[in-house]
Parts: sequence; structure tokens; C-alpha cells
Amino acid sequence: MSIQIPYGNYGFRFQDMPQNNICNIYSIGFELQTSPHYYWDGLTRKDIQGVDKYVFQYTLSGQGAISFPEKEYSLHPGEGFFVKLPSQHCYFLPESSDDWEFIYITLTGSAADSCWSYVHDHAGKVVKIPPEVGLIQTLKRTLQETNENQIIDAYLSSARAYEFIMECFRFTKNLNPPAQELPEPILRVITFLQQHYDDYISIDKMAALAELSSYYLIKQFRKYTNTTPAQYLTKIRIKNAAELLSHTDLSIKDIAAKTGYENANYFNKVFRKMTGFSPGEFRENNISNIDYLIL
Repeated sequence: MSIQIPYGNYGFRFQDMPQNNICNIYSIGFELQTSPHYYWDGLTRKDIQGVDKYVFQYTLSGQGAISFPEKEYSLHPGEGFFVKLPSQHCYFLPESSDDWEFIYITLTGSAADSCWSYVHDHAGKVVKIPPEVGLIQTLKRTLQETNENQIIDAYLSSARAYEFIMECFRFTKNLNPPAQELPEPILRVITFLQQHYDDYISIDKMAALAELSSYYLIKQFRKYTNTTPAQYLTKIRIKNAAELLSHTDLSIKDIAAKTGYENANYFNKVFRKMTGFSPGEFRENNISNIDYLIL
């Protein structure tokens, strides 16, 4: 889903807030920054007054930067961050960048606080997020609805905020299993598979990443995940293929290539085995209304 609206920012200031309001949208926007003076400090900005706020910002093109007391991060297309206001951070257009295009949403409420904590604990301060996943598609759709004046009251704003928060939880939960349950070598392989599922990845490469023999990697991987590395990689690929079938108009051949299959016929065979449907059937027979597959 591309963004078919002009750049701009929208503030939500409804007076009829729901009782026990657990989340709501404070602001949402689509920006292209080119000024070296673009700089937001999480402790001194004017909008930190009142209730705590939580900003999610996602880079579409160009390059930005965000710094925390312990580290500075470059922000490239497909990378997002989630910060609390007020807190010690600042994000800005670095001198090395000509422009920075991004979308963002600012949330309030206890559910937003829980989500921000969960994302930071399980995914880190800066997260790589494919543009086709539900989290980003939900944000784009909410921005589009805002521009078209479809979010007419605080109740609908709260519903859209909660939908976005649930997508954050879903994405982060699927990104990494709880770190304390997995040995570091296994977690290292899983993280690599989740980020590079579109590449050719041999068992020897996985073993090298884990610094284990292929035999011992498979044995340990099965012990902690109840599956093999190859089966785990296939599940990641098919889940992502299902999202692309649901949310894009890409050809099945292109989707196969984007999910690590050079041979479209083999992709069709694996997809049917995993889901019970061919990719074409999944897309054409309204099965693509399913946003996520549980495999």
C-alpha cells in the first residue's frame, strides 16, 4: 500500500474521550525533511507536557538518525523506532543526509506504554520492519483514513490506536522468541533467518553462524524449537509469501523470488504443502483475507 496523500501532520484533540481510555492517537503524519535544523529532543520538546506519549516513526526513504545516551543509530528505509516522551533521546536529520522521508504516529494511554516497553525489551531501540507487514500497512491505512476525514471521533481513534498496538505486539513476538529461552547460538541463527529469508541459506552457513557443527546445530535447534532450521526457514518464507499475496499485486513469480525461491514451480509446491492451497488459489478465492498464517 503506497501513500497517496500530500505531506502533512494531523493532531487528534477529541473532547469525548472514552472512559478508561487505554490508548488513543495524539498525532499522525507523513513528512519529508530536508532542513539541517530538524531536531527533536525527548526531554525539551514542547509536547512532553501532560500525559506520557509514545512516538513510532518509520523511514520510507533517505536517512535519519536517532541517538540515546549509550549509542547513535542511523535510520535507513525499512527501519523504525518507538520512543517514550519524555525520555533521553533525540532524532534528527544528520549532516550526511540530504533528506529523510518517514511516517509516524504518536500514541497515549496505558496500552501504548505496555507496547513501547515490550518492543524495547524484545526487539531493541531500532527495528528493521519490511514495508509489507501488517504493522506498516495498518499505519499507512490509518494515515490515509485520517487524511480522508474518516476518523470522526475519539472512539474510532482509540480503535485505530489499539489495532496499531496489537500489530506491534504481533510483529515483535514473531521477530524473536523470548531470549531467555534460547541459547545464544540458536537465537543468532533464528535472527539471521528472520532478516535474510529471501537469500539462499545453506545449513553450513547456519552452522557457521552458530559456531556449531551442522549435526549439533540441527540437534540443538530441534531441542529448543521442535523443528529443524530448514523447516523453520520454510515457515518464515511461507508466512511472508502469504502477506505479499494478501497485501500486494506482485506476481507469484516475483513473490517466490522475494521469499527465497528461485524456482516458482517449487515455491508453488511448498506453498501448497504448507497451506493446502496453491498461491493462486490463496489469492483468488478470498483466502487472502487471512492476514497471517499460523503454521
